[in-house]
Amino acid sequence: MSNENPFAVGEYADAGFGSGPADPNQPPQMTELLSLLSETRPWVRFISILMIIGAGLMLIGGFFMVVGALMGGRRGPGVAELGVMGAIYLPMAVLYIYPALCLSRYASAISTAEKSTELTHIVEAILHQKKFWKFCGIIAAVILAIYALIFGFAIVAGVVSAM
Repeated sequence: MSNENPFAVGEYADAGFGSGPADPNQPPQMTELLSLLSETRPWVRFISILMIIGAGLMLIGGFFMVVGALMGGRRGPGVAELGVMGAIYLPMAVLYIYPALCLSRYASAISTAEKSTELTHIVEAILHQKKFWKFCGIIAAVILAIYALIFGFAIVAGVVSAM
């Protein structure tokens, strides 16, 4: 059975989707790696843009919540809670900016790697991806630790209130 792509035409049959002619000096795995990275680049850019927009909306929303709570004084129920929620939104928005920038840099590094086809540029792209996933893993671990603390406090509060 042939390994050729039956849907590709001409000299691009083995180069992968959207690739130019394969560089004869590169191993086929490098061409396929660049092709796969190229296919993910638009999605990485899209998610990074969504994250930046989300962070911006959270910053604006958190700012107006805090300002609204400060200007509202003690006039109504839920004003203090609105301020607390706004105060939580602000650092959460800041936490979204770093991974969004990592993804944006990753997409840019993929574009650079497509143009140069040098291994150092591919390594740079993967480094930005590594930074993104490391940050997400650390945040996930911190959130799990916070959940465990809340769960522990809830158990202790339940036992104390039952006494």
